[in-house]
Amino acid sequence: MERLSLWKNISEKDMSKRLKLDPVMARLLPGTREHKRKVKWYLEHRDKITEFMDPRVDYAFKYILGHKEILIKLLNDFLPVQVSDVEYRPNELPVKLKTDKRSSFDVLCTESGTGKTFLCEMQQLERIDMDDRLIFYGCSLVHNQLKRGKKLYLFPNVYVICVSNYLRPHSAPVPEGKIMFKYLIREQEMDENFSDKLSFYILELPRLEKVWERLDTNVEKWCYIFNNLSTFADVPPNSEHFTEVFEVARTGELDNEELKGYLDSMISDYDIRSVGEYFLKDGMEKGESQTIQKFIRAGAPDELISKATGLSAEEIAELREQV
Repeated sequence: MERLSLWKNISEKDMSKRLKLDPVMARLLPGTREHKRKVKWYLEHRDKITEFMDPRVDYAFKYILGHKEILIKLLNDFLPVQVSDVEYRPNELPVKLKTDKRSSFDVLCTESGTGKTFLCEMQQLERIDMDDRLIFYGCSLVHNQLKRGKKLYLFPNVYVICVSNYLRPHSAPVPEGKIMFKYLIREQEMDENFSDKLSFYILELPRLEKVWERLDTNVEKWCYIFNNLSTFADVPPNSEHFTEVFEVARTGELDNEELKGYLDSMISDYDIRSVGEYFLKDGMEKGESQTIQKFIRAGAPDELISKATGLSAEEIAELREQV
């Protein structure tokens, strides 16, 4: 943590001096037009560089769940299955037609031996199309399992997990203390299960109001860790189940490239939230392309616009042609 402590105490006046002492930060803040923006961000948010990573940040979410023992533990705690081993899969499915929309995932894996598919998504920003997006992801994973020439439409289960950093709207009052929402395909009047081959599990982080000492289940503890890990000064008591999470998430244990990836992702997530909030205020929920064009003219990169709006690279390219 020595280099982070040094960085936290930096003043703008001493910036160039510190950059010479810290090659990691020197690479993060090269002499480009991005320099001033990143310097300003670090000076305003350096208190966020904490003992542990914030697992809600895109890089940290993928990095932590990129450790197989942690991912398996989360799957077994969240789902009605017991997984012993998984194989990671590429986070983008191939498209069959140029007009097909691409599916880009956070963490995707299959269970060794059974072929069951597990998708884990972290959603920071409230989106009006989030439920539709999860359905699209799930159906894409189902569709991808059936190959030409296969006579029977049989396929392993697909589980879609979403960690939501906002409160989703519900059609009925939510019971007190409920934080995990599970969705299956069921017959409405008889409440008969039609199929469990495609299911959705959504953890709404803001719904947890307990302190660590009063948590009853591992799901609640996962929720608490997602919400508060970056504020921990040390490992809390009675947390042996999450030992690997705390070991992996320590910022002081990251190498230079990992630290760069995490801090860049923090800036990106901050920008996405800022852009997303503007979209919501300026009519993005109505699908108005004028708002996106404003950010194109301002020089916003395609990746930032895509993450904030859900538009594909091809759709953004079309809007760029109109600017």
